[in-house]
Amino acid sequence: MYYEQTYKAREELLEVLKGISEEQLHEKHENLWTVSQNVEHLYLIENKITNGLRKAIEVKHEVAEKELNLAKILANRTYKVVAPEDITPSEHRYTKAELINLLEQSRANLNTFIQEVNEEILHKYGFNHRWIGDLSAQQWVQLIGFHERRHIDQINQTINNTVQ
Repeated sequence: MYYEQTYKAREELLEVLKGISEEQLHEKHENLWTVSQNVEHLYLIENKITNGLRKAIEVKHEVAEKELNLAKILANRTYKVVAPEDITPSEHRYTKAELINLLEQSRANLNTFIQEVNEEILHKYGFNHRWIGDLSAQQWVQLIGFHERRHIDQINQTINNTVQ
């Protein structure tokens, strides 16, 4: 299914988190976010996307779905993207349990959305991504997973650079 890789990315993220100590969640390396900040960002963006899709469907914002290789676009970490303020993580020192709870909340929100819509709606409605352009609801759900994989790579980089 179109969202399978999004769910696999979450499983991978949770597996990475299992192997991280509470201290490692907050270790800083150069210009990278901490593990905690990466996870908070993923929670924030998943909710923002899901709520944006609900709004797009509510106002019937049609998009012309185009062929895109979202996996390739999101995997390219040579292009540094600065997150908008509303999805920039805080300096709050979350515990691992709190971070997992946030991820569960945002995924429950996404799951409810997926159950509420049909295939036609997924392809017909959507909204604009600030540097990719218009994406359908289905593409946005896929983007959540590819974006999460991008941050799993960043988390692994942070862990590997902070472990002594």
